[in-house]
Amino acid sequence: MFLHGLADPSRLALVEQLADGSRRVSDLVDATGLTQSNVSRHLSCLWDCGLVERERHGREIHYRLVDGLDAVLSAVDSVLERTADRIMACPRYGALAARREAA
Repeated sequence: MFLHGLADPSRLALVEQLADGSRRVSDLVDATGLTQSNVSRHLSCLWDCGLVERERHGREIHYRLVDGLDAVLSAVDSVLERTADRIMACPRYGALAARREAA
């Protein structure tokens, strides 16, 4: 479930932006090109899953990644660099990805 929550391209874009530090919703809207409601919805999902923390600064809420998430994502990237060809050739996941692209 952990990686499933990060599989959505919009949530992944938000996580990538938060890797640079705490950001406001409006900053994330500007950086990603997503609508404010879309950013808020995905941040809510990430918060519910425990992947981001939030802190109120006056009227604004700042979001940041939970401690250690950047290290986990770096490790995942490292594994994917070495195994991407095998993952794409996997009869379960590679074929599923091919079907999604064809649809």
